[in-house]
Amino acid sequence: MDSRIYNWLTEEFPQNYLIKHPVQGALISAIFDFIFIWLYQPLHFHGSDLLSFNQLMGAYSLAGGLSMFIFVKLLKSVRYFSLKPEWTIIKEIAAILIVLCGIGIGIFLIAFIIDPETAAWSFSSLLNSLKIVYLIGSIPFLFFLVMNLTFKIRHRSVPDNNLPRAEDPFPSEEEIQIKSQLKKETLEFFPSQLLYAESDGNYVVFHLQKEDKAEKKIIRNSISQVEKQLINQPLCVRTHRSFIVNLRKVTRKQGNASGYRLTLEGISNEVPVSRQHIKKFDQILENHELHPA
Repeated sequence: MDSRIYNWLTEEFPQNYLIKHPVQGALISAIFDFIFIWLYQPLHFHGSDLLSFNQLMGAYSLAGGLSMFIFVKLLKSVRYFSLKPEWTIIKEIAAILIVLCGIGIGIFLIAFIIDPETAAWSFSSLLNSLKIVYLIGSIPFLFFLVMNLTFKIRHRSVPDNNLPRAEDPFPSEEEIQIKSQLKKETLEFFPSQLLYAESDGNYVVFHLQKEDKAEKKIIRNSISQVEKQLINQPLCVRTHRSFIVNLRKVTRKQGNASGYRLTLEGISNEVPVSRQHIKKFDQILENHELHPA
């Protein structure tokens, strides 16, 4: 996969409002579904002997909203869908598909209570419930997804090939290329742009500082392999089993023989130095005459 496409798919993306705010999202979804069904009456919806059309559709909409709230909460308890290291468009689409599936299951089950005459315990009935939810329930999710995509595109810096290229902002530096475990994928940056790198499962998150703005780039690799690829950068030092730090970016060091906490230039995040790495860390600082506060 082209590295630019991969970085776009894995870089930070605004989280869908319905997922970010489960309570408000459940209410918006329920209200939208009811109004949509009430106005257009798709798929030949009808009432029952116990409830009128409006009452039955209202009950289904509330059941869908409740199911959505439950599944969003469950989703947020899964590590992959937490905000660490960041929310991406891949996570966004996967989360929407999973939540819609949960809503479909919830509506399928609630039908045995509110509409027992037409409910049927069969796989085809479950598929029909999922089909209806994906057709109708996806609309509010897609609305916020399109809004976020529009925002992302408008605020994304796209170079104009017709304009003259600016001079290299780092003429004295040799660009670093970090190779991924995926073929044809590399991450490129200058040494002075690196703040620190952090392991996250099968990926490494690079925290970079470009034009006085911090940003994150993700590449599939291990922190140990990244450390080997930074062998020619003596100030990019492993400080922890999960962290590599650019020592030139360290502005403050706090702690004792049990470990340090490092403050880096331009960001509020603190990076650890584990007990096992303290001696090597202090030695490198001394050798390069670096003395953070």
